Amino acid sequence: MDLRVIEHHPQRVLEALRRGEFDALEIVGEADERDFFERLFREKLLVRLAATMPGKPKKEEVPRWFILAGQMSLKLHQENSYLAFERVIRCGGLLNALPPDLASKHIDPQTQALRLTCRGFNAKNDYARTTPCDQDTLRKAAKRVPAHAWIDWYNTAVQATFQHYGFFDPEGVFVGDGSYLFVPDNPRYEGSCVMWFDAHNRPVEYEKLSAAERKEARRKRCYKLVTLLHLRGTHPCYVYAAVALVSGRAHELPVFAELLERFVGTVGRGVVKKLLLDRGFIDGERISHWKRDLGVDVIIPIKKNMDLWADAWALGQTEPWQRHPVCDPAPAPPPPQRPEHLARREARRQRTLAERKAKSAAPTPPRVLTGVNVCPIEGFSSWSSATVPMHVALFRETYSDGSEKSWALLTTGVLGDGWALRQDYARRTDIEERHRQLKCFCDLTDFRSRSLNAVAAQVVMILLSYTLRQWQLWQMLQEHLADRTPEAMRFRLALRREYVVVYHQDAYTQMPLVRFPSPLLARLPPPPASPRRSLLPLHRTQRRPRLPLYGLRRSLLPTV
Repeated sequence: MDLRVIEHHPQRVLEALRRGEFDALEIVGEADERDFFERLFREKLLVRLAATMPGKPKKEEVPRWFILAGQMSLKLHQENSYLAFERVIRCGGLLNALPPDLASKHIDPQTQALRLTCRGFNAKNDYARTTPCDQDTLRKAAKRVPAHAWIDWYNTAVQATFQHYGFFDPEGVFVGDGSYLFVPDNPRYEGSCVMWFDAHNRPVEYEKLSAAERKEARRKRCYKLVTLLHLRGTHPCYVYAAVALVSGRAHELPVFAELLERFVGTVGRGVVKKLLLDRGFIDGERISHWKRDLGVDVIIPIKKNMDLWADAWALGQTEPWQRHPVCDPAPAPPPPQRPEHLARREARRQRTLAERKAKSAAPTPPRVLTGVNVCPIEGFSSWSSATVPMHVALFRETYSDGSEKSWALLTTGVLGDGWALRQDYARRTDIEERHRQLKCFCDLTDFRSRSLNAVAAQVVMILLSYTLRQWQLWQMLQEHLADRTPEAMRFRLALRREYVVVYHQDAYTQMPLVRFPSPLLARLPPPPASPRRSLLPLHRTQRRPRLPLYGLRRSLLPTV
């Protein structure tokens, strides 16, 4: 057995590197995607999810756990086309998390190119493989499963697994909402419909619009996505607890009611304690049923065209009101000290802006919230369709320009002074921000197939990958990254544990990639006397601030 010992001699290797002498150089470390899959394997979470995944073929040549891992690897890279699978495998961290006998990456010593060696899962390979399975295997695995089977799997088996691993916290705050998924105007998109929308993408009835409003209206093809989102923790991470994909014309209330019933039936009573909804979900019978039979307290605004609104404000004339002043925001930290020439330039710019502002008309002062008056009303019983006790909190907000805004919240839970109710409901906008991130940064609506089966599979895999990414964050105690975009999150995680390892004459040293000494590169002798040319791509990589960094291979570097 030929055993070669490589010793840790930082000073000797660095001195040789300054002379332009080194044997090899590589980037190693635990990047974010590799850490993601290693945690899934270590906790047996991936295997448990794959065991219940629908669409088991008669002859399973590729295990379902790898099909699920491949699907999630694509979604972590914001890729919906299966043709990108080989590229994602090449630059991602999935292969690094697999056993070396199944797949590995290495650098060719002659060409210095990255080589992928994969054994595959069957004995049908006549040529060397670069991926454990073909991209067409993933595509067929997603498309052959009916759309309802994907949705049912996510809403039942996946949620049971989430509960087993403690995804839902004792506070039990959930948010429900619906959102439109717009697709190209192609009638081959199965299950989609065409509707009219205004400039803000709100559905309208074209026949009831004025001539001016019709100019702003647009005809769009769409689906409707109805979701139940769990806000986990005070600085929340986000867990998608249920999902439904329906036609755009379907009303979200009955769809959401079915989702909530199934979720509570899967995880049991006591998991959902507070449910935050918008005005479109108001229904006395269903809210009473959720409180009485499911143990769910609902917080929802009251519509102004309801008799309930008039009754509540009539009672508010005789009830005591409490005023809550609005706290001023924390002052911004002072700007860093600037060099003198930059300070002079900024002073000139500020003088120019002041002169332009003096010549122009007086600007309208900003409308700032100055205070909130709250009137809690307990035991509200004038809503005939409600069969459980209701409580109402009236709010009258005052602004710096003298204007006022009145609105009201309804709850079946504890009312208190009403102020805590307002703070709870302020968290409802988190689900709208999740809609924005999924559509803008995860390409949720970038459907490459018109098949409803493929559309549903894409939606489910994106929500599953997003939720498991959040799980990774609270496992790493990095909850402050939960509301970041996927690209920003990946950059912050990948930069943490990346190292440059330099080898020279049976010795090595390693240093963080972000601290790799750039001035050292400038002092190296010019080529061809040294391999400086091979270091320049690494130097340029350092200057790209948002480039995801991934380890090339797993290295065992013994210290003697």
